[in-house]
Amino acid sequence: MTKSLVFIAWFLLPAIPAALYAASAGGFPDAYSVSVALGAYAYALLAAQPALAARPAFIVKAIGAKGSATLHGVAPVLALGLAAAHRALKLGLGFEAGTTQAVIGAASFWFLVAASVAAVILLAAFGGALGKALKPLRAWVAERLGLNYKAARAAHGLAALAVVALFVHLSLASSSDLSFNPAGPAWLAAWTLVSFGVYARSRLSARSAGKASR
Repeated sequence: MTKSLVFIAWFLLPAIPAALYAASAGGFPDAYSVSVALGAYAYALLAAQPALAARPAFIVKAIGAKGSATLHGVAPVLALGLAAAHRALKLGLGFEAGTTQAVIGAASFWFLVAASVAAVILLAAFGGALGKALKPLRAWVAERLGLNYKAARAAHGLAALAVVALFVHLSLASSSDLSFNPAGPAWLAAWTLVSFGVYARSRLSARSAGKASR
């Protein structure tokens, strides 16, 4: 699989559930259909992050470890931007922000934003002038806020729980009603299970390898 094909597939596959949700909501170009399509696309990108974090062999072989890390960094930024647009459209259409579904979605969104910012500041390996510029900021954050590399790693790991919460948020949406949109939720559920399965397998393999080396 070529490098360009991996990148294209990674950003095109989430368009499948987005199209299914848009169709179930009446299709484009009304604001409601756009909002549910954006939400489905953003969720699909975020749900794939655990699998990407596991660095599957076929992806690393195609785009390299650096390319995999780049994709892992770019995809959530795009997803969170689309999620923000999804929320803005829903609120603009008069949907309430205080419902259980909306609160779960908002809490998950802001947690992922915070985790992403922490990852950029404390985890990302930048070289050159940017890397040097971040050193004082990282020291200040560690001293004043008590956040260090270990804490950022823990928050980054908890992002998987935020994805689970977002799946609950998605499942509670009227657009996920199986009576008129069975394919959309089923596609996203399968996508999520595969992603978490790849991640779990990677973690178990790493632990087994660690025990074997002792």
